Amino acid sequence: MSRRIVGVLVILFAVGMATVPVAQAAEITNVDATDTEIVIDGEQTTIEHELFVENTGENATMADVTITESPTGVTVDHLGAERLEPGATTRVSIEITAEATADSGEIRGTVNGEAFAFNVEVVNPPLPGFEDEPIDIGDVLVGEETAGELVVEEVGGDQGLDGVEAEVVDADPDATLFFNDMEGGFSSEGIQTSPGGQDTAEWVIEVDDGTPQYEELSWTVELNSVDHPQATRTVDVEARVISLPKFGQGVLIDDEIVFDEPRDEVNTIDRTYEFQINNDGDLALPLEDVRASSDELDVQVENFPEEIDGQSRGTIELGISADTDLSEDEYTISVMPEPGEFNIEETEYEGTIQDSFFSYTIEATDYEAATQVIHETRLAAPTTVRIGDVPIGESDSGTATIEEELGYNDIENVDIGLESGPNNWMTIDSQPSQVNAGSSSTVAFALDFDTDAELGNDYQWEYSVTGNGVETKTVAVTASPVPLDLGPIRNDLSTYDDPVAAETITIVDRMDERMQAGKTAGDDIPTILTFGESTTLYLGSIEDARSLVDDGDHEAAQSQIIRAAAAYNSMSLYADRIEDGQQRASSQDVLTLADEELGTVIDEQERYYETQLDSGELSLLEEATVQRQLAQIALLQGDTENAEALEADADEAFASYSEAVSNGERAAQAANERWSALEDEQFVSIAGQQLLLNPAEYDTFTNRADSLDESYDEAAAEFESAGETSRAEAITAEQQDRMEAIETAELSLFVATGVYVVIMLGIVVRTGRRMYWYVRDAREAVSGDFLIQ
Repeated sequence: MSRRIVGVLVILFAVGMATVPVAQAAEITNVDATDTEIVIDGEQTTIEHELFVENTGENATMADVTITESPTGVTVDHLGAERLEPGATTRVSIEITAEATADSGEIRGTVNGEAFAFNVEVVNPPLPGFEDEPIDIGDVLVGEETAGELVVEEVGGDQGLDGVEAEVVDADPDATLFFNDMEGGFSSEGIQTSPGGQDTAEWVIEVDDGTPQYEELSWTVELNSVDHPQATRTVDVEARVISLPKFGQGVLIDDEIVFDEPRDEVNTIDRTYEFQINNDGDLALPLEDVRASSDELDVQVENFPEEIDGQSRGTIELGISADTDLSEDEYTISVMPEPGEFNIEETEYEGTIQDSFFSYTIEATDYEAATQVIHETRLAAPTTVRIGDVPIGESDSGTATIEEELGYNDIENVDIGLESGPNNWMTIDSQPSQVNAGSSSTVAFALDFDTDAELGNDYQWEYSVTGNGVETKTVAVTASPVPLDLGPIRNDLSTYDDPVAAETITIVDRMDERMQAGKTAGDDIPTILTFGESTTLYLGSIEDARSLVDDGDHEAAQSQIIRAAAAYNSMSLYADRIEDGQQRASSQDVLTLADEELGTVIDEQERYYETQLDSGELSLLEEATVQRQLAQIALLQGDTENAEALEADADEAFASYSEAVSNGERAAQAANERWSALEDEQFVSIAGQQLLLNPAEYDTFTNRADSLDESYDEAAAEFESAGETSRAEAITAEQQDRMEAIETAELSLFVATGVYVVIMLGIVVRTGRRMYWYVRDAREAVSGDFLIQ
């Protein structure tokens, strides 16, 4: 569109407007607004306020309110749509909203351009609250009515409180909450505070029976000042349900009695153990006394607390003494705590029980706990076994004592194994498979260094000692190889002036030279050493045998000859094991010389015993002994057939000897039996002397005496033939003593017989005299002669 067209249109519009008729507009000439106040009720408070607007114009118009100024925290809103009629005054409503922290002041504005102003006063009413919100009452007892004090504050800040209303608007189903001394009344002024001031009131909570322990109780309480019921606040109240003290679980902290002291050193195992008792309640549980007992254990209460705090464990110290003879088993301990008198006022309970007759008795509980007696097993072994310096080629040994120290259990499946060290030279010679409780066993180590061992080096073998149920022990066995010292064996051989000794020294010297040159086989060293030691034994025995034979002590010489033969056999055995050809040949030469020497002595011994046997003067025992000696000589000579024949002859001679001794003992027993018969049936003992006083027993007496004498003669003869001379002499001496006693008894019989004859003659004479007087008196009586007299 061109600028020319636009200009034309503007001119046409202006001309049109000028030709429209003019109408009279509305005219707002006055706006009245009265001062007002806002009483704060909560975070924001809104009130309605009215403006009186006068329209003096001829036309109506819609109210248009504009706020130009308001105090801090105060807002004004025109929410209506009032019509301002012409020639009338209209009420225009506005909403004034004040924050809780709003300031008082002037509100300014216009209504359709007409200004207005009024003052608003923000008034904060007294608002009740609690010192701590939400209020936590704390712990209250189940099944009881508990009261406590709380602090009520005026939190509005402009006015004081003159009584407070408290209404539970959300109640807990398991408890009842109410307040005292809040509103005021006949006996109380209620809460009285200045602005921002405090006062105290009482809360009361009644907890239902059966309410679970530690249940959280909660209520919502609406508070308002009595004078300002519209100004309310809500506060949450909380509490926790607790219970009175009661015994809970009892636990023996350490339920094992370990027998870890040696049984041979102690009679009892004494320990202090802790027994802990729970207080399942929430207030302190007083303890008056604690007792403990056990059927098998000695249990003493050493210490216990005066009280157990709520929801805590009280520790009781028990002194337990267990006899070391107790077997491994489970044993019962009884613990019997005695509760003390419960006084809630002496506890930490902060509330006040409303029941003035409140009392509570703690129910006593007895506990039983099981403790296990365990027998410990302890293996002891030395840490080190020092064998020391060991010459190369010689054997040495060491021992370690393995012990079960405590004495309750055997150690089974004992094993000693090499853990570290050389795999040669050291061996275990013997070891136990079991160590009995409280006992010990020996492990024997055998050591034999050969020429591969480095001289002067310290060798160590570590052995582990294991067994069922014991801690593994380590035993270190140490030894050092040193050069072989052949001086002792040379010295021993040099003491004998004998070609056997000289030839053996040659063998030893040759071995020494080859050892120095490192040319000796390892096994030849101990073999030749043993050969030399056997030769030394042979030389000592053969020299003693010669000396004894020269002195005529052939019996003693016989044992030395046997020793010499045994040493000779050992020489032969080790000579065959020598690997070096030259050394083995030399050892055979030594054996030839020794064989000749030994044969000469044996032959001389044989001649002596054959001469003894041919003499015919030997007792049975001597004959048997000689036969056996000749059998031994035959064996030494290698004549097995003759040795067996001589051994048979010796057995036969010993049988004859045994038979003769047996016959002698039987004869001696028979003599004793006859003597016992004489003592029991015929002898009378007077002042220790055996006497025979009964002539009627004379025949029996003489028969027994003769038989006794014959038995003694037979016994002495048998013992003499057997060669038991001392026994024969003892029998003969006993025979003489008893035969003398028999002769004395026989003499006493003759004396007794004479006395009997004299007594009988006296009796006969006296009887005859009495008969004579009797006959004479009878005759006189018949004749009457006695009357004449």
